[in-house]
Amino acid sequence: MENIYSKTKSQENSKGEVFENSYSLVDYEYMNSFKLEISKINEHDLSNEYEEIIAEYPLSFILNDKYINTFLCTPYNLKELVVGFLRTKGYIENKKDILDIEINDKERVTKVTIQERHKDEEEQIIFLNSLDYISCAPVESNIKINYDAIYSIMDKNLNSSELFKNTGGVHSVSIFDNDKKIVTCEDVARHNAMDKAIGFCVLNEISLKDKTVVVSGRISLEMILKAAMTQIPIVISKSAPTNLSIELSKKLNITLIGFVRGRRMNIYANSQRVIKK
Repeated sequence: MENIYSKTKSQENSKGEVFENSYSLVDYEYMNSFKLEISKINEHDLSNEYEEIIAEYPLSFILNDKYINTFLCTPYNLKELVVGFLRTKGYIENKKDILDIEINDKERVTKVTIQERHKDEEEQIIFLNSLDYISCAPVESNIKINYDAIYSIMDKNLNSSELFKNTGGVHSVSIFDNDKKIVTCEDVARHNAMDKAIGFCVLNEISLKDKTVVVSGRISLEMILKAAMTQIPIVISKSAPTNLSIELSKKLNITLIGFVRGRRMNIYANSQRVIKK
C-alpha cells in the first residue's frame, strides 16, 4: 500500500514551483506541521497550492509492560502528554511515582514504569448511568478571578498559538496563576493539549490547586474530570460546554465559564469565584 506521506523525489505544482521533501511517518515525527499540495477554489477559479497541514502522530503507550492506549497527537511535548495522562487517569500523584520514561520516536512507542498503586474497580469507572459513579473529590478552593482577568487570559491563550494561525488545526490549553501564564500547549485533540499542560506542571512540581485553565475549544465531561483530578478550580473556554460538563462542574465545585469572546462570557457553574473587580 502506498504511503500517502512519502515523496521520493522533487515535485512540481501547477505553477512550476518545485517542492522537495520527504513525508514518511518516521521523517516527520517531530514536525508539528508540513506542506501538502491541495486544490483551492475561489468562486470558479481552481489553483493548486501548498498548504500547511497539522501533523497527526500515533504514539502507543506501554505502562509497566502492559499496553494502555495509542495517542493520536501533535508530535511535541510527548513526555508532558504521557505524564499528564498518567496524572489525570489517577495512575500517579506526582512525578516521584514515575520510575522511568522511554520515548522511542522510530517505533512511535513510549514505555513507562511507575510505582504500582492499588486502584479499586470503582476508581476505574468514569461514567455509567449516573454522575454519582464518578469517584473524584470536589475541588476545594477559595480563589477568585475578576472579569478583566478572564478577558485578558483568554486573549493570551488564543494569541499564543502559532500552530493554529498557520494551520487552523489545533486546540490550545493554557494554565494561569492569576493573570500570569505558566504554560501553553497545543494539540490536534483538546484532551491531549490539556494533558500536556498538566504534565508540564507535574514535571515541574507546580501545584494546580489555585490555578485557572483556559481552553480554546468545547468543554466536555472528560475535560472537567481532568481538572477535578488535579484540583483545578476554574475552567474557562472560548466555546460551549456540554450538559454533562456543566453537571459535573456543579457536582465537583468547579467554576465553569464559556463563550468568552470579546468582553462577554457565560458562567455555567459555581459563579462565586467570579468577581467584578
